[in-house]
Amino acid sequence: MSTSRSPARHASEGKTSRSSLFSKPSYDSSKKAGEEVEYADQRALKDTYFNRLRIFLSPYFAEFIGTAVFVLMGCGANLTYTVMTSNAQSAWLGGAFGWGIGLMLGVFVAGGVSGAMLNPAVTLAFAAFRGLPWIQVPFYFFAEFLGGFIGAMLAYVCFAHSLDPFDGYDRQLNGPFASAGSFGNFARPFIGNGAAFISEAVGTGLLVIGVFAITDNNNFPARSCTPIAIGLLLTGLALSIGYPTGYSFNPARDLGPRCAAAIWYGAGVFTKHGSYTWVPVAAPMAGGTVGAVVYEFFIVSKRARIEGELEDDERSVALE
Repeated sequence: MSTSRSPARHASEGKTSRSSLFSKPSYDSSKKAGEEVEYADQRALKDTYFNRLRIFLSPYFAEFIGTAVFVLMGCGANLTYTVMTSNAQSAWLGGAFGWGIGLMLGVFVAGGVSGAMLNPAVTLAFAAFRGLPWIQVPFYFFAEFLGGFIGAMLAYVCFAHSLDPFDGYDRQLNGPFASAGSFGNFARPFIGNGAAFISEAVGTGLLVIGVFAITDNNNFPARSCTPIAIGLLLTGLALSIGYPTGYSFNPARDLGPRCAAAIWYGAGVFTKHGSYTWVPVAAPMAGGTVGAVVYEFFIVSKRARIEGELEDDERSVALE
């Protein structure tokens, strides 16, 4: 199918045409580089029920996929060093970078669609202070927990045959051949749940403060380097204060993989270490909220100062 009208005439009418499926479209030369050209069939697709549903669900699918990528790479890093080294403590640096790079990639995958919070504690903080609609919060929570579960499942599938010679086909919670800790976190044997709660809360609070600062356009934002900065933030927290508990700082990153691990390791993943499961879920939610409050009320960004100055000017004008 072809047309006799010139590309210039199409451009002047604000339209584009394609003579065949594989022919190059005509572009308006006045358009800026990188600007998308919308075709008639794309405009028609927007009016379909399927596309409206796809657009409505896209933030949650993005959050799900981003969290799955994050957890897959993090659990994969844990499993790699568990299987490859006789002393897993020597692999702490590799695991920290594995989780950090996984978070970086997850933010790259979902950031432009869902905001890539990938963490219920961060989602709660953004709903409280960054304008995320509260009605969306439960859907984000579900997407993040499901993403954590699927990511851990994929990590196990990738490593199942590598674990067999490591533990003799016997998945173990304790001992030198235990690998359950590669999925859900457990505090050190000498650390009680109360101390672990404080450690997880402090770490998540620092994480939220860092994320707020990195994404605050009125402070010192990372802008296009945001995914890299957030990934390095998690790596830094893991290396500095992550040792006592294994640095969950994220309920979805712990509970989702823990539920997946229960399929192979049994219900012991929930009851081990004094029913530790509640700690990496409750502590990040509490610590993240405190971190958000600290940033919002004590770190006064340029936005807040400008808004305060405008209010003062309005009051002075009203008094005059």
